[in-house]
Amino acid sequence: MKKPLLYLIVAIVVVVGILVAFSMFSKKSDNASLYAGSDECSQYSNKDGYAGCMSLVNGKEKRCKFKVNNKINEATQKMEFEYLCIQK
Repeated sequence: MKKPLLYLIVAIVVVVGILVAFSMFSKKSDNASLYAGSDECSQYSNKDGYAGCMSLVNGKEKRCKFKVNNKINEATQKMEFEYLCIQK
């Protein structure tokens, strides 16, 4: 009668250990993506990237900001636009 109880306790400890290891691993991968934020933001630096740029969030806070730089081209006298998604 004591051996099945021992096996049950060992099984519970193993399952809890696996759950703890998995949760620690998933937290580390989330933190790694936070440090790569500037690279993530720059992938949306184009005209149609506003929605993608603003979709990168850390909790409720936006990680990136969308910026439009406009200038007049001296040669053509036309307005040119540069679309940037940069880290806050």
